[in-house]
Amino acid sequence: MNELGIMLTASGMGGVFVVLSILAFVMWAMGRFFGKKATSEESDNFSSLTDLEVLAVTAAILQYEGTSVVEVHGPENWKRLAKIYAGRWLE
Repeated sequence: MNELGIMLTASGMGGVFVVLSILAFVMWAMGRFFGKKATSEESDNFSSLTDLEVLAVTAAILQYEGTSVVEVHGPENWKRLAKIYAGRWLE
């Protein structure tokens, strides 16, 4: 009976991997044949920015959107809380 279960498991998993491989190949082929071709003008626009310019653009977008980065403080006794939490899984 165990051999039948192992055989069914192996054939089911093999079938899934075959179908996923075929799906991955079809997606790759569609991207290869129907994908958008990047022009040199599009790719050069962002490669010329320095890190400081990217930071300035990001800060401007955040300022415009009115969002701010929330500062998160963990509890001071986080090690003790972690031990208590981990101990719950052992019970």
